[in-house]
Amino acid sequence: MRYPTMMAGDASTYLQAKRAGNQVDVESLARFSGSGDEFDSSFLQPLRTALTKLMASFPEGIKSKSDPKANGFEGKASRVIHESLTVGSEVLADPEFWIWLAVTHFPDVIEWRYRYGKEDCAAQLGNYGVGSRTENLLYRLWLRAELVLDEEAADRYHLADSGQIDFYRSHLFRQGYANARNFARALLQFQYPKKSNPTEPKLKLLEIRDLVKRLRRMRSNLFLEILPEEECRAVIEAEAAVVVAN
Repeated sequence: MRYPTMMAGDASTYLQAKRAGNQVDVESLARFSGSGDEFDSSFLQPLRTALTKLMASFPEGIKSKSDPKANGFEGKASRVIHESLTVGSEVLADPEFWIWLAVTHFPDVIEWRYRYGKEDCAAQLGNYGVGSRTENLLYRLWLRAELVLDEEAADRYHLADSGQIDFYRSHLFRQGYANARNFARALLQFQYPKKSNPTEPKLKLLEIRDLVKRLRRMRSNLFLEILPEEECRAVIEAEAAVVVAN
């Protein structure tokens, strides 16, 4: 598939110029990767409509980094983005596609998420994927849903509302569980077991950090990618018991 991309340097130049009040044609910065069939962009308008509707359901916006509404928005937005993006795996794996998507089509979403209601505040360039792929808001939210997707459930996104933003960043994304969805689901459900309050953690901050360190050391001896979810949960609970006992 031949699909659009944008280099991080071009994105940075454009965003800085735009914030300085200069006019730059963002479409002229797009490049193309791959070959074969043309890119199907029909998902863009439904995704735009869905995200606009979702933002409208948070009329006060997100006021600070610690605002609990931030996690509520991200949980729901991860579902919307993952459902909408039906492009191929080669496209989803390309960080420059995500930069193009963020800069060209959804800068308002990113600014709304990170301005914290202040007109003189702007989202960091990393939130567009400049300098850090996993900080690209759209990619990060897609990955949130991808990691905990439950194909056997009636609602395969039922876990996307569980957990907190920092948990995903520190204990799922940075630990490389992208190919171990069973383990990611097990860890999420262990740390956030309450259906009545799916953002209330079980272990304290230092405890979950110690647990993840122990689990990371075990990866050299365990093939997490092939372990059933029940066995993943048993491993996590055994290691957690050691952490809590200490």
